[in-house]
Amino acid sequence: MLDLRRIGAYISRLRKDQDWTQLELADQLNVSHQAVSKWERGDSLPDIGTLPQVAGLFGLTVDDILNAGDHAEHREHPHLGRIVEEIAENRPGQVTEMVNAGRLEMEELVEVAPFVKASALNKVTEGIDSSVLSLNVIMRLAPFLGRDTLDELVRQAEKKEMAWDVIAGLAPFVSSGTLSELVDQAADGSREVNNLVGIAPFLEREQLDRLVQQASGDCPSWHSIQGLAPFISRGTLGLLVDRVADGTVDGNRLPGLAPFLDRGKLEKLLGEVQAEQLSPDLLASLAPFIDQGTLSRMVAGLLNTGK
Repeated sequence: MLDLRRIGAYISRLRKDQDWTQLELADQLNVSHQAVSKWERGDSLPDIGTLPQVAGLFGLTVDDILNAGDHAEHREHPHLGRIVEEIAENRPGQVTEMVNAGRLEMEELVEVAPFVKASALNKVTEGIDSSVLSLNVIMRLAPFLGRDTLDELVRQAEKKEMAWDVIAGLAPFVSSGTLSELVDQAADGSREVNNLVGIAPFLEREQLDRLVQQASGDCPSWHSIQGLAPFISRGTLGLLVDRVADGTVDGNRLPGLAPFLDRGKLEKLLGEVQAEQLSPDLLASLAPFIDQGTLSRMVAGLLNTGK
């Protein structure tokens, strides 16, 4: 992974070796001195169009800059500069050809992706052979690709390594239709509730309800139920709660679930909370969600217990 702090320190050292101020370097590159300051602090990198200019100004290559001056034999990814130069010259097809021919590793494209415009990265990836693009690589490229391009790459990729962590990584970036397909193709066909928490915000409620109701495996944790509560229907939430409410209800979980539960279900759960977990603070947090009569009885019981 590119070390922005090392690269920034290297640019700073190169500038000082020339006895230039940040403002003088900025003027030569037609950028603001604030931009140069951010580079040198490691907060950002020069953009794709500026990196070749920075390298040329110091008589170096883009690879020299991105590897913070490390000697060629010590560089983990020797082609980063070539990628930058081809994209800067609007030749994304050259990068695609290098990947397909095996002269460029996908890992190197992943490294520079954060600094490449989505339009350019789309052009590079659209022509890459599907055999080269694993879902794991696509997941790492996902934040930097356009949605249509990403959807198409996911559809073409080999699905044999499909796993829930990959689905969760892709969920914020793919369309709902593609996400639905990924869920249906999940590895080993399992639908454990705990796996659905990470993708819940990106699924339609109807589909999420169906997946939860079809879920298999171990009983979900209270943490998972809380994570799903804002995204599923009250009926489905009630079913989940029934699966774990075996007479040992964790009262501390109820305030987080209360806004999403039917009143009757909440009162039933509250009745199963162990006496030592009941407290004035717990009842106060649940008061807006339970019947006044139930609340009065519980307060009275709490008072009697304290006598």
